[in-house]
Amino acid sequence: MSAGSKWRQAYQVIRERIRSGELAAGDRVPTIFELMTEFSMSNTVAQKVHRQLRLYGLIETEAGTGHYVLPDAAEKVKAAES
Repeated sequence: MSAGSKWRQAYQVIRERIRSGELAAGDRVPTIFELMTEFSMSNTVAQKVHRQLRLYGLIETEAGTGHYVLPDAAEKVKAAES
């Protein structure tokens, strides 16, 4: 599996977890290390997953504490699927 498909796969999994409510507003999303472990990807590829989630307004980053699901993230994912 290429690095490009790995980040897309991980991005889609996290996005689906947000859509389904498994990751709700305010929940911490997987860390870089957790993404690396779960999806067998490099640090750089895992960072891209977080960048894309931020770019689409699904998560926010709090320095020193982690990445968290934004309050309207599930609605954004559902609207994008419509």
